[in-house]
Amino acid sequence: MKLTSLLLFISLLFGLEAMAQESTRIRGVVLDQETGEPLPFVNISFDGTTTGTTSDIEGKYYLQTTQATERLKASYIGYDPVIKSVNIGTSQVIDFRLTSSSMELEEVTVKSKKLRYRNKDNPAVTIIQKVIDNKDQNQMESMDYYEYNKYEKVEFDFNNITEKFKQKRVMRDFQMVFDYMDTSDINGKTYLPIFLRETSSQVYYRKDPEREVEYRLGTKLTGFEDYFDNQGISYILDKLYQDVDIYENNMPILSQRFVSPISILAPLTYKYYIADTLEFEGEKYFKLAFQPRNEGDLAFVGNVFITTDSAYAVKKIDMRIADGINLNFVEDMFVKQEFEKNEYGAYELKTDEVNMDFNIVDGNGVGIFGRRTVSYSDLLYNQQRSDTIYAGNEKIKELALVGEQSDEFWEEARHMELSKSEQGVYALNQEIKELPAFKRFMDILTLVTIGYQDFNKVAMGPVGTFVSYNQIEGTRFRFGGMTTEKFSRYWQIQAYGAYGLMDEEWKYAGKVSHYFTENRLDHASVYYAKDLVNPGESLQYAMEANLFHSFRRGVNDKMIYSDKYGFSYGKVLGRGFSYNIGGSVEDLQPGGVLTFQPGVIDTSFKDKDQRRAEEIEVTELKLGIRFAPNEQYYQGRTGTWSIPNKYPIITIDYWHGFKDVFYSDYSYDRIQLRVSKRFFVAPFGYTDFDVAYTQLWGQVPYPLLTLPRGNQSYAYSSRAFNMMNYLEFVSDRQVNLQLSHYFNGYIMNKIPLVNKLKLRSVVTYKVLFGTLSDVNNPDMHSDLPSFPHNVDGSQATYALTSDPYMEASFGISNIFKFLRIDAVKRITYLDRPNVPTGWAIRAKVQVEF
Repeated sequence: MKLTSLLLFISLLFGLEAMAQESTRIRGVVLDQETGEPLPFVNISFDGTTTGTTSDIEGKYYLQTTQATERLKASYIGYDPVIKSVNIGTSQVIDFRLTSSSMELEEVTVKSKKLRYRNKDNPAVTIIQKVIDNKDQNQMESMDYYEYNKYEKVEFDFNNITEKFKQKRVMRDFQMVFDYMDTSDINGKTYLPIFLRETSSQVYYRKDPEREVEYRLGTKLTGFEDYFDNQGISYILDKLYQDVDIYENNMPILSQRFVSPISILAPLTYKYYIADTLEFEGEKYFKLAFQPRNEGDLAFVGNVFITTDSAYAVKKIDMRIADGINLNFVEDMFVKQEFEKNEYGAYELKTDEVNMDFNIVDGNGVGIFGRRTVSYSDLLYNQQRSDTIYAGNEKIKELALVGEQSDEFWEEARHMELSKSEQGVYALNQEIKELPAFKRFMDILTLVTIGYQDFNKVAMGPVGTFVSYNQIEGTRFRFGGMTTEKFSRYWQIQAYGAYGLMDEEWKYAGKVSHYFTENRLDHASVYYAKDLVNPGESLQYAMEANLFHSFRRGVNDKMIYSDKYGFSYGKVLGRGFSYNIGGSVEDLQPGGVLTFQPGVIDTSFKDKDQRRAEEIEVTELKLGIRFAPNEQYYQGRTGTWSIPNKYPIITIDYWHGFKDVFYSDYSYDRIQLRVSKRFFVAPFGYTDFDVAYTQLWGQVPYPLLTLPRGNQSYAYSSRAFNMMNYLEFVSDRQVNLQLSHYFNGYIMNKIPLVNKLKLRSVVTYKVLFGTLSDVNNPDMHSDLPSFPHNVDGSQATYALTSDPYMEASFGISNIFKFLRIDAVKRITYLDRPNVPTGWAIRAKVQVEF
């Protein structure tokens, strides 16, 4: 028995070796026979099969398969197909030269007239329309229930590493990392694996009511937790590498929305051609080639194989982005998916790969190659589970934090073994973190990106706030810092001190935060801050004011000295809900030409004693609840950022002011309801919608009314009214509506020459409705402070009337990949003194894919 088992084992090894030897590798280039120019996106496939690829921008291609045949075919629209012989089981180079489909008779060349592409009477469009009509019954979502186990790998490599790069001075201290280099079979370039993330999940789907939920059982990644938030990095990867579902009309990829080749809008976005009809595994298929009508649009070039039966189902699709696509930092992207029919007639994913070639700087320098591979197992259909399985609204439910699962868990969770290079990523990660040169590099990177310089457990910064200027303080110096995660993951201390040369006063602030969970979403904080703020701006915003905010239009001589201490507590409840509780005691004093004295108009600058005599004391409690389905965060060193998705965010906040508590002067109630949502309307871009209703009850002086946020800087602010002065309007009931539509190049891509710049256009419209009740009108109550005036005696602050405040802008973004410039116009209230009436130019740093 043992001898038989041994013989079977040896036979198996020889069989595997023989199979390995049958792997056929083919590399080559496709050129135009007449001009010698490379031909991109040529279909390369083994004749009579669906196994193949397409040539890249340089006409190069690579194939590796165990299903090779003896004939390799190159076909391209407008050219005669060419078939060449293949030596199965070997590595070889096969180049193609394609001849144009024109015909030559003696010395006269007869060329077919170039016909304008039309959808009408196009058989390829007819086929793709049938695919669209039948996709509801072909996709997995046609099932009442399904579930499966999902294993995913996302790997990033440095590629195109040359000897010249390795010898650069900056790499002198990093020579050990090159021991982990490998050579790509695809393009022959050397690469260095630098990052790997693995996830294991169980996915459940229910059709009615529709709900898909992914239980994330474990996540493992190579991280630099001293510098980055590993959980946040994992969320960002989920955003960059979302599941590519061709059955969705708009596919979320790289935080953008691509039009699917089988979207209901696809015939308006793509051109389709019948490239071939072939038979594979006893079934016949249409092979359709497709490409975007405009190469700058967020669409793909590729081939789709469609069944010839009445189902018109997608069997396989290979696609890549076009060369001229309006997409940043991505040189190339490949998507490969293959489907197989299950016993219920729906088509399930068999192969699912996404590869991306990133390059921060254009050219042939070192880039980053990212690859995502997904494997599915244990598929089960029409098995109803308990309603608790589908409960909630989160699409991904994290059952374990990053790095929490054991090595034994991953041995079982992997559907495939890690390659040698993938295993090396973990080893490299451990070694590189110990290099002094790496620590210096990360310190410099942290200083440049977020403005902090690390000193082990403490970081100093942000450096952009060290020097600034305003009309009340004059030149302002500030120095501060915070503790790092080397001090504690669960505790953080922040503090700064500042001094103004003109007002000769010290300002300072401190905050202590405790985080109850590893992801830092549940937290409690206490703080104290004494500083100078613009009315309508939060104290936190003022704390981050930097050198760039020193340059302002008009007069900025109306500010408030705030002396405030308080606490806050926030907790995530699950299912998209969270709440926060806070309380504060604040002393407000007029700054510049402001006065809080009832019935008096004083436009002179006041000293400290005068300000103190006019102070307003406020004691306030705040309660808030937030609903944000499927929200994910990045927890950075300086705060938490929500990663945008397609779901609405609803926030309700309530404030109550207590009179005679800690010497407070006023009693009031304020409530705000805010709804924001992003609408994706590919291929036309997306629209950000934000509306807030705020109402106040009680009699209060103007600094406690609802103050819309103006902006007198030259930097464009997405949330503020950029043509409104600080403290220009007050109200006790208002509606703030802001709309922005980002075309993502849809317009600029269609302008000749301009399309080469990959610019993008954006339009915004902002409107503010509001009223002021008689009880808060100082003209009717002499015990209330008068509205502020300018130095020349003209009124500076007004109550909103029945006419809304409006402004609009048109912007061009993606200038040099990081700059947005807007032309902004104020539409109403143009008769007020010291307000901008014409078009104004504002700029903003904005980096996106």
